[in-house]
Amino acid sequence: MNVTGKTIQLGVIGNPVSHSISPQLHNTMIEKMNLDYVYSAFRVREGEVGKALDGMRALNIRGFNVTIPHKITAFDLCDEVDSFAKKMGACNTLVNTDGVIKGYNTDGPGFVRSLAYKGYDVKGKRVTIIGSGGAAAGVGMALADAGAESIFIINRTREKAEALARKINKYYPSVAACADELSDTDFLVNTTSVGMNSDATPVEKLDMLNKNAVVCDIVYCPRETKLLTLAKEQGLKTVGGIGMLINQAVIAFELFTGKAVDKECVDYLYRMTELENAIVLTGFMGTGKTSVAKRLCALTGAELVDTDAMIEEKTGMEIKDIFKTYGEGYFRDMESEIMLSLAGKKGIVVSTGGGAVIRRENIDTLRKSGAVVFCLEADIERVFRNIGTNTSTRPLLDGKTIDQARELLLSRKEAYSNCDFAVDVTGYEKEQTAQKILELYMGRD
Repeated sequence: MNVTGKTIQLGVIGNPVSHSISPQLHNTMIEKMNLDYVYSAFRVREGEVGKALDGMRALNIRGFNVTIPHKITAFDLCDEVDSFAKKMGACNTLVNTDGVIKGYNTDGPGFVRSLAYKGYDVKGKRVTIIGSGGAAAGVGMALADAGAESIFIINRTREKAEALARKINKYYPSVAACADELSDTDFLVNTTSVGMNSDATPVEKLDMLNKNAVVCDIVYCPRETKLLTLAKEQGLKTVGGIGMLINQAVIAFELFTGKAVDKECVDYLYRMTELENAIVLTGFMGTGKTSVAKRLCALTGAELVDTDAMIEEKTGMEIKDIFKTYGEGYFRDMESEIMLSLAGKKGIVVSTGGGAVIRRENIDTLRKSGAVVFCLEADIERVFRNIGTNTSTRPLLDGKTIDQARELLLSRKEAYSNCDFAVDVTGYEKEQTAQKILELYMGRD
């Protein structure tokens, strides 16, 4: 990306904001469409949104996305508000035109567009929403705007469900109502956080849904939540939450630039973020696998799977103590069990232990299930700089000289070659390495 004095600035404001994948989504669209824009993340504390908007005007920043906790404040402070955002009372997108800032809300419309991307139309259909928070309001209002015949809201607190139904009915009379339990419906949408980074589900049984129902979850980490798994087991169609995230960004980008994002570009965003093929990082100790994996997750919104951390959680012991108490063989058995359990999973970035490649079947099984394996390579001096002087947490390096460590690395060279790509990280920071891996992942045949 070539930034010049004419480059137009875009960004996202929020607190926290370092986790946001909006910069990756928007800068990818900028690159694919060959536009002279750049998109950055800006941390804005509570009480400073007004200053941020003043800065937006003063610096002629074209557009901001707005994330937690500033959406309502942004709505109150912008100069104009579009009709849909006015119904919501919140903005997640601000467009600056000659100092006049207009607010929009693309969250709900992004969800509806994610359905359309998968070939589903809600016009004239019956919808059931689980939840009554801000996400439910955005989704419900957008579904009503798209022509849903009826919207039933299920929530643990009935009063909140009733309040949301009234809010929707204010603009779309008699469309929304409360429900106490699931019944026959065309679309079921979970708008709660239940299932995020867990195997929890807001609904245990789906047998009351009609056989053609579409089950949707706005949670995108993991990519396939327990709710979606249950739906697939029953033969129902599913739509995951990553689509809403992508399409709300696409709509915002179109507002910023005045240009339509074509299907080819949207397809690319889906492939980049869905990670249908898991990314697996191998490599010697100290090559930065976990740090790079975390950065990859920040770029794609994927779930981080650290096999060493999983073993420590399962045993309640640190790796060094497992080696000391039970020996390396016991550790390798546990490692193999965990790695084999990951076969076929999507939306994940896996950081493996340095010796996971010793058992070739670990990597072979993951590759056969579609995972793309990257080996991080670095000279032994870089490894020791990364690890530092305290090697006690690395049982196989504890007390070893740099020459002995080099011999161990050389003994694993053939095992490390069992990968799809080798990436030399010597001299590179984790951000550069993660970006390189993502480029290789997207550019493979």
